[in-house]
Amino acid sequence: MHLGQALIDRLSPRRRQVLELITKGLTNDEIASALVISPTTVRTHITTLLAALEVTNRTEAAALFASLSARPVEVERILARPAIAVLPLEVLDESAAARLVGAGLSRDLGGLFSRWACFPVIAHTSTVGVRAAGGTAQEIGQRLGARFLVDGALRTDGVGWRLLVRLDDTESGLCLWSEDYDFDRCALFSVQDDVCAKIVAASYQVMMAHALRPSRVQPGSDVAAWESAHQGMALQALRERDANAQAQECFGAAIAREPGLVLAHFGLGLCHYDESLNQWRSRERAWEQLGLSAERCIALAPHAAEGYFLLGRYWQARGEHQRGQAPLEAAIGRNPSFAAGHALLGQVLLLTGQVDEGIARMKHATRLGPGAFVAGLAVAHFLRNENAEALAAAERALVSRPDYTFARVLAAASAYWQGDEIRAAQHAHELQRRHSAFEPERFLESFGTRFDGVNRIAVALRALIDLS
Repeated sequence: MHLGQALIDRLSPRRRQVLELITKGLTNDEIASALVISPTTVRTHITTLLAALEVTNRTEAAALFASLSARPVEVERILARPAIAVLPLEVLDESAAARLVGAGLSRDLGGLFSRWACFPVIAHTSTVGVRAAGGTAQEIGQRLGARFLVDGALRTDGVGWRLLVRLDDTESGLCLWSEDYDFDRCALFSVQDDVCAKIVAASYQVMMAHALRPSRVQPGSDVAAWESAHQGMALQALRERDANAQAQECFGAAIAREPGLVLAHFGLGLCHYDESLNQWRSRERAWEQLGLSAERCIALAPHAAEGYFLLGRYWQARGEHQRGQAPLEAAIGRNPSFAAGHALLGQVLLLTGQVDEGIARMKHATRLGPGAFVAGLAVAHFLRNENAEALAAAERALVSRPDYTFARVLAAASAYWQGDEIRAAQHAHELQRRHSAFEPERFLESFGTRFDGVNRIAVALRALIDLS
């Protein structure tokens, strides 16, 4: 074994992460942001890893790691992953200034994906002219050898800019994600870095889920712990019983390879919560495992948000919503961009009568994850007796996840209180068809029937079950 490799192998998983980000040229503040730790902690890790690698500065450390990462076997491993192609933006303005802005944003996006993403990125020079040649996303992807296409358009009304960005999966031909960004014409160059960073951060998570979703199989021994954990996260997100079981296998395999991998312990906690919520397992046993996952995440990464989020989820699952508020606030304090944390805290606050702050938190969640927290919005509307809005939001959530028990319950209850007996009965029937073992009383106990909103769900479910 190469001496440098032996030295690197002695690093802890966290210090190896820091070393990888140093090699990519990230500053201490950027590393802290990426790993959700403080800059002081980053400096401590760097001091320790420099000593472990027997080098005197970060430049030498980066050079050592880069020399080993550049070996053909390592490069081939990276290049075997699905590739990204950032197409030149379509500029809907013939001015030279607009064309310059569009070209600059395209290059910046490609550079950020190359810097941050785990996927190979097709060179910008290869994508120029592709749009003129025409073709579907699948045809363009095949020509470029890319699984994912980042495409978009830029237009101006003379006062401001609107940037429309989309992410296409060339295997399925589907648009996986899209978003609009508006900014003042004069502020373009002051905000473009932030806009590009938001695009990369939002679309990267979507690509991870779709790249690792297709094969619902047990991870083999050659699958890295990190990749296995992400496979598990993609499966857990499906909210299906069989997928949940497979996700736990993925997380177990990841932990076997790397016991301190926080993502895998976090994923297990999410799976145990889903087991409790959807009645796939003994409630008490699922709660116990959820609590253990929370404790493990906090012990491994007290500076990170995941463990505190799981602890808040634990108390929320037991119907003790007020006890969940503090750990959820701790999670958001550690990671203000934790959309799921804002959404869950919003639910907890709404259920405990803190309506204004609860709505504010739900707005934070939808700002960070547009379209991803429609079930949370359904809760917010339902608790405010806005039944039509709650029904619409719950049904939007069911379009992509028809087996989502919580959204189905909300849809049935919202339709019931709106007076739409037909739609209420349809959702109740579909709930029983998809979840034949579902027990309304057990579901309601998880949220605490002493809360008005939960009681309204209870009344609706009892009436609908009696009718059926």
